Amino acid sequence: EQAASSSSTSSSSASAIAASTSSNGDQKGMVVRVRHSMGMKRINLEAKETVRDLKRKISKELKFPMTRMKLQVGPIALERDGQTCSELLEHGQIINLKVGAPKRVASKEHRKDGNQKKRPSKKRKGQGPEVFHWEGKSPAEIACNLRLANGSGTGDSRSISDAGERIYMETMAEHRMKAAESDKYKIVELLDPSDFTSSAVSRGKKYLMVDFSWGRKKHKEVAALYDDATLRGIILEMVKTHTTRRRITVKSSLKVIGARAASMFSPPLFWSVCHLYPNQEVREAFEDLIVEAIETMIKEEKEAV
Repeated sequence: EQAASSSSTSSSSASAIAASTSSNGDQKGMVVRVRHSMGMKRINLEAKETVRDLKRKISKELKFPMTRMKLQVGPIALERDGQTCSELLEHGQIINLKVGAPKRVASKEHRKDGNQKKRPSKKRKGQGPEVFHWEGKSPAEIACNLRLANGSGTGDSRSISDAGERIYMETMAEHRMKAAESDKYKIVELLDPSDFTSSAVSRGKKYLMVDFSWGRKKHKEVAALYDDATLRGIILEMVKTHTTRRRITVKSSLKVIGARAASMFSPPLFWSVCHLYPNQEVREAFEDLIVEAIETMIKEEKEAV
């Protein structure tokens, strides 16, 4: 009887301990430590809370967005938000927190009617036509500026010092020459609207819209249009600095104001010759103008004597 009573007592006590353990286990929580970039933070967790609840508490305490959190225990990542923390973590365990960079989202502008407003596309560098304005108020001033531009002046030289700029100018000069020689260009006259008046249309300065190509390269430029008198005056002033009665050479003048030099240092002069003398090759047109300027200079010197 004593043995039976002792066995029944032990079994009842064991069942009571198991019941108390299970009941305590249901109510038992844990404390985990979250290591982040600014230090360490303790987080209290209940037994039934999930990884999503853990992230919510971290977000509330540390002000990190849940969508950018990456939790990791050793080599194991806590990726399943619905999994219970008690199945993955132990009391006092350290969790490493990494916060990812925010995703760049293109901002959208909406009109009052609800339709999305499209932003104007940014133009790439060099996409618009390059504009070459008048290079002086008179033929003498234009000639002086051209002499300084190509470094042939006797005063302050403005010769190109940047190697990259020189290469670009030489490349563009070659493209202009090749386009003019192969007749792969189109010129349209324009009138500067800032100088346009209803009472005197002729006072407006004229420009040339030039589309030209060489190889696969297509270019568009806007250049000032020099009339025939201005053009001849510029060449005459340039010739006077490189030709005398004792040394009459067309070759020296061509180096300064020929087609090649004009295509590099004065696109307005180059395209004006192409536009005003369409039936001639550009090199021949410049050479004829230079010869005529030399004859005019010699005639003026004889008359002066």
